[in-house]
This record gives sequence, C-alpha cells and structure tokens, in this order.
Amino acid sequence: MASEETVEQLLPQARQLLRGGDARRALQVFQRARQIDDLDPDVHDGLATTHYLLGDLNLAAEHFERVTRLEPRRGTAWINLGAIYNRLENYQKAVEVLRRAVQVERTSGAAFFNLGSAYRHLRQWALAIPAYREAIRLEPKEADAYVHLGLVYLEQKNIPQATVQFKKALELRPESKRAQQGLRTCESAQQDVVTKENPFGRLVNREMLRHGQDAEVVSQRRLTSSERQNDRQQLDQLCSQLASQGTDLLQLLDEPLSEALVNLAKGLTLVDRRERDAALSNSVDQLKAAREQFAPRVLALRRTMKQVREHEEAFQ
Repeated sequence: MASEETVEQLLPQARQLLRGGDARRALQVFQRARQIDDLDPDVHDGLATTHYLLGDLNLAAEHFERVTRLEPRRGTAWINLGAIYNRLENYQKAVEVLRRAVQVERTSGAAFFNLGSAYRHLRQWALAIPAYREAIRLEPKEADAYVHLGLVYLEQKNIPQATVQFKKALELRPESKRAQQGLRTCESAQQDVVTKENPFGRLVNREMLRHGQDAEVVSQRRLTSSERQNDRQQLDQLCSQLASQGTDLLQLLDEPLSEALVNLAKGLTLVDRRERDAALSNSVDQLKAAREQFAPRVLALRRTMKQVREHEEAFQ
C-alpha cells in the first residue's frame, strides 16, 4: 500500500515548482498540504506567495493574515501583508499592519520602506520621511528608498532635498527611470525659480510695460567709487550672514528635528501602551526643544533678509 503524503513531503515539492515558474501546479500541491494540516503557517505562507504570483492579491492577503495569526512573530508575513495592502491601495490598513511589522522586524529595511510608502500615499509626509530614512539607514544600497524619499520631498516642494535623493538613487542604479524623471522635474523646477522676477527687484509702471507703452523712467544717482566699494562690502557681509544662518537652519532640520520625527515614527509602532506613551512623550519633548531652537534662528534669518532688502532699496 502506498504511503500517505505528509506536509513535510509536499512543501519542498511545491516550493520547487514555484522556483521553476509553475505556480499553478505549486498551488495544487500547497492545497493538498492544507488538507492535511490547515494550521501549518508554512502552508499558508506558500499559498499566499503562490496566489500573489498568480495575481490574486485578495487571496494572498487572506493567507498572509492567517500566517500572522498562527505565528505572530513571523515578521516576513507582516511585511508581505502590508506590501499587498499597499498594492490593493488600502493604505490605512497597510499602516496598521506595517507598524506591527517594524516592531517585529526592527532591522528590516523593507518593512520601513513599505511603511513609508503607505504614509506617502496617505500624504502624511512627516511620517513618511522618517520611515524612508530608517529604510535607507538599514539598507543604504537600496535605490528605491532614495527615489521614494525624493518623491516625498517633491510633493513638499523641497527641490534641493529631492535633487539629493534622486542623484543618490542614480549613483546606485543609473538606469532607474523614476530617478531620472524625478531629477528632470527638479531641474525644471530650479529653472523656473531662476527665470522668475528677482524678489528684491522692482519694475516701473508694470501695466504700461505689458501694453508696450513708454514707461516712466526713474532717475538714478551715480554712485561714487567709495560708495560703490562700501556698498559691495556691506552686501558681502549680509550675504555671508545669510549663508551662515541658512546652514545653521539646515543642520537643525537634519539633526534634532529629523531625529525627533524618526523617534516619533518608531514610537507609533509600539504595541505596549506604556512603552508607546513613554516614547511619544519623549518625542514631543524633542520636538518642543527643536522648535525652541528653530524659532529664533528663523527670526534672525528674516531680520537679515530685511536688511538685504533695505540695502537694495537704498541704492535704487
């Protein structure tokens, strides 16, 4: 009499069929294994993977969810389930699943990448950015994370940061179409800024100029050599001061504020209520401290910009 099939025999057969590209036959074998043991997480993991390859995302999600119930500490199941919810455009559900995923698999770049994608589609930029940055920290050679982070910065109209991310993605993967397109978009946006009117400049009788009429000419006093030299020195000092203040602000954004947002995102993933409350309270304190540093710097930058305007107007 022929021996009865076992799950241990069927799983390797099904996986071999999957590796060979025969997903339909693999599905039949996984289904036979399920008839033997419907509580085996490996069986449902195999069924989920096979349904995904066959294009049935809903069934794939159903089986990955079954795996998370049978074996809650299996991080890959949480990650894959979240990724499928992203593909199904159920982004709120994806966030719920992936917050659990990054707690179970704290060192998985894929978990944070998928979480960032869910937040990005929900337009929750402040949560998407630290998730993508954590994905990059864990997997610094993964070009897609840089591309997606660049897309978030594009949505925020932060062209300099978007440019940095797209260039880094192209260093890692020069053939990336999305990174190439993103960089072209950044370059176009930069050109638009350059061609706009100087914010410190003034046109005379603009309506007359638009209609081709003669504009009123404003007489200008010719500067002496010493006045011109003094003007340049003052302007150089103001520009140096602006550059220094701008650098200071960027460092503040890149360090304490960015760290506070990363810790906030991590805190939101904690399941234990006490741990989550403690982490969120700490993040709030960090954000308050960053705000206290940020406000006077912005005020000083505005004062310097006002001085530049006043200087420019004085020599009109």
